[in-house]
Amino acid sequence: MEELLRKESVKDKKRCTAKQDRIYFLGMLGFAVVVYFPLISQRLVNTYDGLWHGAYYMGGFWELSIGRWLLPAVDFLRFGIQTEPINALLTLSMIALAVAMLRRLFAVNDKPMTWLAGMGFVSGAVVGVWLSYRYTSPIFGLSFLLSAAAADHATRTEHIGKAIGESAVLLALSLGLYQANLACFCMILLAYLLRLLFRAEGKKQVHAHIAKSLGSAASGMILYWLVLKLVLLACGQQLASYNGAAEISVKSILLGLPGGILQAYQLFATYFFQNIYRHNTLQTFGLFIVVLAVIGVGFLRRFAQIVRRKDLEGALLCMAAMLVLPLSCNMMMLISSEAAWRMQMGAGLALFVPLCLLLLADDRPEQEHDSKVRWLVLVLAVLIVYGNVYMMATDQEAMRQGRESLRVMSDRIVDDLMDLGYFDEGSQPTVMIVGRPSSNPSFLKTPLYTSANKYAQMGRFWLAPECAALSWQGVFEQITPVNITFCSYDQYVELLSTEDIEALPLYPQKGYIQQAGDVVIVKISEDYRVLED
Repeated sequence: MEELLRKESVKDKKRCTAKQDRIYFLGMLGFAVVVYFPLISQRLVNTYDGLWHGAYYMGGFWELSIGRWLLPAVDFLRFGIQTEPINALLTLSMIALAVAMLRRLFAVNDKPMTWLAGMGFVSGAVVGVWLSYRYTSPIFGLSFLLSAAAADHATRTEHIGKAIGESAVLLALSLGLYQANLACFCMILLAYLLRLLFRAEGKKQVHAHIAKSLGSAASGMILYWLVLKLVLLACGQQLASYNGAAEISVKSILLGLPGGILQAYQLFATYFFQNIYRHNTLQTFGLFIVVLAVIGVGFLRRFAQIVRRKDLEGALLCMAAMLVLPLSCNMMMLISSEAAWRMQMGAGLALFVPLCLLLLADDRPEQEHDSKVRWLVLVLAVLIVYGNVYMMATDQEAMRQGRESLRVMSDRIVDDLMDLGYFDEGSQPTVMIVGRPSSNPSFLKTPLYTSANKYAQMGRFWLAPECAALSWQGVFEQITPVNITFCSYDQYVELLSTEDIEALPLYPQKGYIQQAGDVVIVKISEDYRVLED
């Protein structure tokens, strides 16, 4: 009878947990849809690759050559269809599911902090950037979900061999979609190690967690690399030099480790203490100085408790984990110090504060007396979510404003080309459009536009010839749909240095469109010579 009652109690507990999980998942998804509703409803994209690719995109050899071997298969399963609201809802659902899974590692019951921590990540700039790459946003979401699932299996599965095997497969799949999410996997495992140490769970559990963490990370990366090499061999492809992918080897990782460690810490400091990457409207007011100070004090108090227990091994492990935690946010820098960091690579950084806040919001009864500290942490969490939401509102409005300014410009260009007979039958030469639209005096830039992140400043194109051409092709496919034949790369580069372009007036002045041989030149601004931004 007692055994029967025990089984029924376990079933009731599982049903209750499952219900809480559903409520949390739906709550996170609903919150995310509200935050990103402008982007979803108005089909907003960023000014870079998001503009280049439209409603249909199928990954291929390029993605394979940069190590993302699973991406083409996932695109194939979705038939290459990249439309809204499907892509955004699919991406946000996977992110909400991952966050719901993670909070179970750090909290037994849902409290205000578990909700605020999840909302802090979901409303973060990295999710906004992922969604703005509409053609590949589900790839980012699935990679994040798989990295979270890999960490979840490594922590929850008791059998070490089984935990390593399952986690390795999930991690390899995650890296096959997007390698930068290795940082999420490492962040979660390190945070969980700190939780075990703070709660004095016992050396056996700590040692098992370290073994599973190191084993699954090493096995997962090796499995990813082996599959990549096999797929490259089968397809007759080689790794590209993009972000140093072709040069990665054990030797290069070891030689580049000092520089990679330095870059990782520098990125951490830049992200939280400067205004270069705008992920929160309150960051300019020193919010994260206060947040990280509170986190630092909270961690040091728990470290002092470990020292008072005279647990030398625990103290050393705790110190090492706290020092490595900021480093793990940018784990890819340790593998390829040549990689150019972009905001879409920042999921590890975006997870840092939510995970730390969950660690501080301990469930232990003996911590209940720290009510003032708990309230302070709770208020800071609210401010983080508040600042995140308004930062994302700023970025989305910048995308909308920039697109409308671009639409006015591109519509006028088409009308002027039509007046000049460009679309007459049998007389359609190739077109060369030069200059960054946002640098044109007629391009409207409101305070919201200038305070947004660069990716959201629609019209602020990269100026390398191939990037500029792709951007303008995107304009005349997605904003002003019309069939225009653009000049070749060689023609673009050759004409770029001629006096013909320098002498032309700017749009919309008379004569901003001129023909040079077989190419019609359209000059938008004087800002066209910069090769890097």
